[in-house]
Amino acid sequence: MAEEVSLRPQGQQRAFVQSDADVFRRCTAKFLSLVPREGEEFKIELNILLDELNSLDYQTPKFVDEKLAVGLVCKACELVPLNYELLVTKVCHLLRHLVGFSGQKVVIQGRSLETCVEYVMRAVSVCRPWTLPDILRTLAQLLYQRGPAVAMYLDQLIGPEGLLMQFVQPEYPDLDIKKVAIACVYNLCLQSPEGQTIPDEYLRKVYTILMAVLQTPKPEQVDDILFAKLILCTLQGMRNLLSVTTDIQPGSLGSLLAVCRVYMLYGLPGQTLQVPATLYPTPVSQYDPSPKRATTKDRDSDKEDTSAQSTPRGRRVKKKRQRKQQQTDQDTAKPDVRPMQNTPSWSPAGRAPPVSTPPRSPLKAHDRHRRERGDSTGGYSSSEGSDYRSSWRGLASSSESEYSDNEAGHLTRLRSILSRVREVALNCLHNTAQMTDKRLMFGYWSHLLPECSSVGAPQSPTLFTSILKDPAPKARGNALLVLSSLVDGSKQYLAAAEETAPKQTAFTPYSVTLGSTVKEIHRCLLLALAAESNVHTLFYLLKCFATLIPNVPYHRLQPGLITKVVRQIRPLLSHKEYDIQVASLTCFHSILSVQAPLQEVTQVMKTVSSTPQVQAKVSQPPSATSSQQLRTEPQQGTNPAKAGDHRETVHVQESVEKMNINSSVETTGQDSTTEGGASSESNKEEGNRERTQIMESESEGVAKVWLLDWCLRMVSLRHAQVMGSTLPIIPVRTEAIQVMTQMAKGYFPFIRPHLAELSQVFCGVLQEQNTALQLQGGKFVEEVGAVLVKEVESTAPESLTDREAADFWVPLLSGPLPSALQNLDHTLLRSCGCQCLANTGAQVFQLLSTDKHILCITLLLGLTNDEEWSVRGAAVHALGVYVLYPCLKEDISFLADVAQACTLGLEEKNLSCRWKAAWSLGNLSNTIVSNKEELGADFTDNFSDVLLQSLFNLALKGAADHDKVKSNAVRTLGNLVRFLRPDAFDKINFRQYVEQTAQVLTKCVKTGMAKVRWNACYAVGNMFNNPALPLGAAPWAPALFSALQEAIKDCKNFKVRINATLALTVPTLREHFGSKEQFSELWGCLADALVGTERVEDFSEFKYRDTLREQLCSSLVHLTGLAGREDLPGLHFHLQGKGELLHTYLTRYRESLGQSTTAETSKKVEELVRAQDHFRQLAGQHMTDKEATICHNLSTIFADTATSS
Repeated sequence: MAEEVSLRPQGQQRAFVQSDADVFRRCTAKFLSLVPREGEEFKIELNILLDELNSLDYQTPKFVDEKLAVGLVCKACELVPLNYELLVTKVCHLLRHLVGFSGQKVVIQGRSLETCVEYVMRAVSVCRPWTLPDILRTLAQLLYQRGPAVAMYLDQLIGPEGLLMQFVQPEYPDLDIKKVAIACVYNLCLQSPEGQTIPDEYLRKVYTILMAVLQTPKPEQVDDILFAKLILCTLQGMRNLLSVTTDIQPGSLGSLLAVCRVYMLYGLPGQTLQVPATLYPTPVSQYDPSPKRATTKDRDSDKEDTSAQSTPRGRRVKKKRQRKQQQTDQDTAKPDVRPMQNTPSWSPAGRAPPVSTPPRSPLKAHDRHRRERGDSTGGYSSSEGSDYRSSWRGLASSSESEYSDNEAGHLTRLRSILSRVREVALNCLHNTAQMTDKRLMFGYWSHLLPECSSVGAPQSPTLFTSILKDPAPKARGNALLVLSSLVDGSKQYLAAAEETAPKQTAFTPYSVTLGSTVKEIHRCLLLALAAESNVHTLFYLLKCFATLIPNVPYHRLQPGLITKVVRQIRPLLSHKEYDIQVASLTCFHSILSVQAPLQEVTQVMKTVSSTPQVQAKVSQPPSATSSQQLRTEPQQGTNPAKAGDHRETVHVQESVEKMNINSSVETTGQDSTTEGGASSESNKEEGNRERTQIMESESEGVAKVWLLDWCLRMVSLRHAQVMGSTLPIIPVRTEAIQVMTQMAKGYFPFIRPHLAELSQVFCGVLQEQNTALQLQGGKFVEEVGAVLVKEVESTAPESLTDREAADFWVPLLSGPLPSALQNLDHTLLRSCGCQCLANTGAQVFQLLSTDKHILCITLLLGLTNDEEWSVRGAAVHALGVYVLYPCLKEDISFLADVAQACTLGLEEKNLSCRWKAAWSLGNLSNTIVSNKEELGADFTDNFSDVLLQSLFNLALKGAADHDKVKSNAVRTLGNLVRFLRPDAFDKINFRQYVEQTAQVLTKCVKTGMAKVRWNACYAVGNMFNNPALPLGAAPWAPALFSALQEAIKDCKNFKVRINATLALTVPTLREHFGSKEQFSELWGCLADALVGTERVEDFSEFKYRDTLREQLCSSLVHLTGLAGREDLPGLHFHLQGKGELLHTYLTRYRESLGQSTTAETSKKVEELVRAQDHFRQLAGQHMTDKEATICHNLSTIFADTATSS
């Protein structure tokens, strides 16, 4: 049939196109030569030319000349008078052929566009009604994506007395004309190709027009199809409008949601077309406890009574259900042989671009999909709703329908249009949910989602009405997209959800209501998962689960929800559509990432039985595991003859009637076929038996987590080769690696017994030809390395040993990882490889052989000169980790190489690269300070002054850079001053470096982002740690102390204040603090700051208040112990009015120290004792009465503290 589409040879096709071009040029030339004149002859001539032009096939590839076409339409608007109405309609046809969505797509703009628009607008005003449909369609085409270009006509079109306003009024009778006018209105608001839109005031006007149409009830005696087409066109306009603006009209969200909520269910049985004026948010919803649940028998009898009192059509449907139930009972043991039904295809009216339609799934449309759609009669949420889809199909059935063929065709068209209305309404709702603030949208959840279980109590329609009952797969997919958009990013709002035992209380707490909503969402989605047979919708359903799971606080809910989700999604791992496998793995990735580690996840990964097999061949039916499950678990009630029918397998009708998902029913989840006969089945069983034997022999002795086992088999080359099958497609293997990566991050005990196997498997992955697989394999190794470092450093009894971790790294470093680092074609892989080397860990790295040490260092040093900045940054970052390793930090040549790499990194144009270089430079400075304290002169004497000056220059340069670079540069400066030898202060170069460092730190302590100020205060403390630093006599010291004092008193960030206070505890001599005025100011600053801790302006800082008070007390005690006789008057001045408060804080400080016995605590207790002894020593000296009084007052503050200590 494909060959019959084009019977004309290619040469003749070109000749045909050329012939059309000749005719067009000839007619256009003749048309352009015409001169307007009166008479019938001129009218006939125009008519003949227009007919000939309109008869051309404009759907073929473009054959018209742009300039000729634009000139033609402008000339036509000039020649054809508006009183020749038939000719006006033909001019409109010509305009649509050239400017519309034909193969020509002539671009008309500027004055030519204005000429055409003005002509058509005048035609609308003066021509008779029978011409309006053609004229308005032409106007719609001219306005399509040209709203900004015709902004001068907006008032004439949609102003208070606008040309189009008369046609969109609620009382306008002709719905066909109203529909086209609506298309003109919403085409105005579309973005131009340049991304421009009409002004917001007109967008709001368009919104008002569309809302008025949508809120107008259906007039009586109006054809259902015609009204549905009008609503469809209007909703498409609303969808397009929502795509170009996020600020339609303040306070209109409730009205918009009300419209979308009604029309997303339009046409479903039992739903009424009554649009409320608005919906109101319910931030704290409450509901009355449901009455005692009626029995199934009572509910059935109630339904019978209701049906008996309903309309005659309701009685007919009831009879049909009874007949159908009898037929179903007779055919229980027979395979499904119902006829196929194609889902109607559609395209948006007015050819507006789809804005929020579901993204095209990568799945291909097999014939099986159409067959599945014929089996869409399973119930979803109630016994009455279970026949919704069957009632739709029953209306068109030739064997049972009571309608004529014409009526059946009418109903088919109506169903198609109504399904499109629901789809576009859900598109609008999706766009609304995406553009609205999550907090605001959360208030309307009660209108869109069920708040409690609907078992035994009727509820208003929600999104799940569409998800569970809509017969159109596109509508169900759109509803799932809306639900995904609602729950995405809702973690902070769902965090309060909880589930408690039912109690008879006067009111229901909001947290319990929220927990009930979350549980009901899970229950309904599980029902949909059990009943869904359309592959595309199943794909969106799994994606919805993957979005929902990370946002739910499962630790606050009763266990069981995750278990049910896992049991229903697990069989889909062996689905024959690889995209379903990928979506299922995405769900498991979300499960493993939620509040990890979660006890329920740990149990379900180990206790769920019947591991699904890997589908190794693309052409193999998917239910190999399912058939084995059916053979080994007949007690589940599944029928082997219907193993391919997903709905029949899980007994959807029974599940829906009971509305109880708490049972332990497990689905097979496949849409397998039975082609091939008995021999094919026996071959499959034999193949399954062989695979099972291989898997059992390989896993003998170690009980693997079933998900890890499945992922390993998907990723492993060896298993695929042993089984004699081809590898799964790349996306499945890639997603499987991501699942394993998340498992390593949150559930390391799962993978710990298999580290050696994982190392071998990922050696193969890193050698794959596909770069996506290599990259994901590298990320897995990186994550496992990070976890291994934590496990090795852990002090837990069963923590990982160094040798176990080293055994994981040795195979990777023996070839695969170095090869990946040298892959010149894959930048991300090289960058990831650097991160892998950075995560080896100090203890593991020390166990590696010397050749491995040299290999790692050589690779990283070489990659610091890579062509890509991301690789250079990752390499210098890894060197910054290595410089802290004990086995490398004493190697001065290695330190020099790292310094050189940092030099190159700080010269990069890319900020990220400079930040990583500055971070590594800070680590290098930490290392040389550590070496000075541990090795002393043996290290400092061998450290080159030239290298030290180079480090100073790098740090000073970084301190003038971006805040991200500056925060690490100031850390480096403090360490470098601390490292200086005593003789360095006699050299003018180093004195200048110290002065420049002090100036930089003074500035950074005062201003900048919090991290910069925090690190600057820390750096000041490091400076003070050098005993050779001339702190008391230095000219820069007063400014530095003043900056610390300002930070302690005024900085809003408590971490900055803590580190500034900590810096004052470092100097050990009184002369380091300078003059008595400066000393008393510092002491008074600490006292004032301690008293001022009662005021906390930022609640986020509250958690640091106790730490700040403790540090302030410690610093106050330290300075008090250094005070001299000359300092007493200044201390007395700052003590006035604060004595009792200081005594209270110091008493609490003493009590907190008594609760700990660490070395640091003992040191602080000694300082308290020295402070009181210091006052006794001062009292023993010759003092004046005033000095004695001051000394007594200070001694009183510390007396109880010191004595108790």
